[in-house]
Amino acid sequence: MAGRFKVPFSGLSGSYIPHFASSMIMIIPFMLTVTWLSATNSDYSFRQNNYRLEIAFILTALISLGWLMSVLIGMIFDLFPITHDSDAYTHTHSNQYLLVNIIGQVLIMGGIFSNNLTLMFEMVTVGLVLLTWGLISIAWPSWKLHIESKQKQINCGNIALIPALLIPVSSLVVLGCWIFRKETGLLEFGFSFNVVVQMGTIALSLILAHFNRRLSWGLVKFSDFRPVVAIYLVLALGHCFSVIMYERGQVTEDLANISQSLPFFWAFISTRPVKMLRKAVGKNPQPHSALIGSAQWYFLIVGVMSILPDFDEGKFINISYVTLIFSTVMLSIWGSGIYLHKDHLHQSIHNRSKLYKMLVFNFIGVGSLFMIGFRITILGEDTDLVYYFMRNFALTSMMIYMVIILFKDLVLSLDTWHRIPMHYERYTS
Repeated sequence: MAGRFKVPFSGLSGSYIPHFASSMIMIIPFMLTVTWLSATNSDYSFRQNNYRLEIAFILTALISLGWLMSVLIGMIFDLFPITHDSDAYTHTHSNQYLLVNIIGQVLIMGGIFSNNLTLMFEMVTVGLVLLTWGLISIAWPSWKLHIESKQKQINCGNIALIPALLIPVSSLVVLGCWIFRKETGLLEFGFSFNVVVQMGTIALSLILAHFNRRLSWGLVKFSDFRPVVAIYLVLALGHCFSVIMYERGQVTEDLANISQSLPFFWAFISTRPVKMLRKAVGKNPQPHSALIGSAQWYFLIVGVMSILPDFDEGKFINISYVTLIFSTVMLSIWGSGIYLHKDHLHQSIHNRSKLYKMLVFNFIGVGSLFMIGFRITILGEDTDLVYYFMRNFALTSMMIYMVIILFKDLVLSLDTWHRIPMHYERYTS
């Protein structure tokens, strides 16, 4: 079957590497930005109570639309032209996205470092416009892939609709909520939309794609794939509207919290976690990505966090959102990226590392959030500093681990890197 691919269709193979590298590089200034907000006494630093929601909104956008999104886009550019047998994407699309995305992130972080509230808001607006434009720029080729797959009757699960519709539309919603943030509840709506609707849906889709498509475990029937994602979207949107209604005094806080937990519980239950465990750790355990498997179970943990009474948010506007991004979203995206990378090396899935170190690092970061929520004091007044170092250590270690994997496999390894990843037909079967 590999012979049916023409050079243009596989010409973007390997394009995930610069996107992954961009993500790892941009984590460094992001962490410096968070450190600056933690250490200074500006009008909008973490030491102040002012503009806490705005800063949470900005930092979340930097993650979801910036360096973490780069990994997802890298996978899209690498895999979609092959699975759809199409040349809709080009190197121009890839390079344009990389440039615009990096500039957008730099502008936002530069605005934060300016120590000038007015200038920061202006630079953040320009930066968000660029991040949004970068994502919109891949909407048209993604839509072409979707149409072509329908015409050629290639079964790709409509996965191209995520970069064609979900991501660009979500980024526009986030941008619009920022621009009109003075309207009561819109900033909260955009915050929840970004995390629960956009990133939650992406994580759910990647979990389904890994176990159903890549591994063919059949956790969810193919006919149920779209309904599972659609129900999640409905529940997630319901939560977003409950948030804006709560801010306007139209619903109670308890109702908003319950609505927040529903999409997470659904994502967990609908992906058949018990069936997954039987295959993963049963009598004859089958190889899989431990990162993505953990991401599935973190949906349950975040759902429980959402409804725990008197759970302290600390300095976070919504600690459940932060946990979702740091656990389920990050593990599903990075897990999928590493698995695709190993597919390009044609490394047997039976011989792949489980990456337990990555899970330990991630657990340390998530653990700091739980310690905040349960008000666990370690070093008295310096407890917040301990939590901060735990999260920074976790994120730094995960980033370094990712870099080591890429460097070892692409520079030091004697294994052959292949343009067409192994078992690519699984994505179109």
